[in-house]
Amino acid sequence: MRFAPGNDLGVLDHDVSLPDGTVVHNPFRVMPNGDGSEVVFTVFRRDGADAAAFDADAAAVEADLTRLRDILQR
Repeated sequence: MRFAPGNDLGVLDHDVSLPDGTVVHNPFRVMPNGDGSEVVFTVFRRDGADAAAFDADAAAVEADLTRLRDILQR
């Protein structure tokens, strides 16, 4: 995994290298919102991925974001 260079813009884009060598770019933003913040993670459907594979990717991202929220709310 490789993240975008550090910045003050809330950009946490990152590339993930899959076992087959495919690199997947993941746009990820953190934006201030009142006393807290909002995160936006874009899930792109990979070439050749069927609906079930896309749904599995989206579910994995949702689970990760839920864990992140739970950690940050402690």
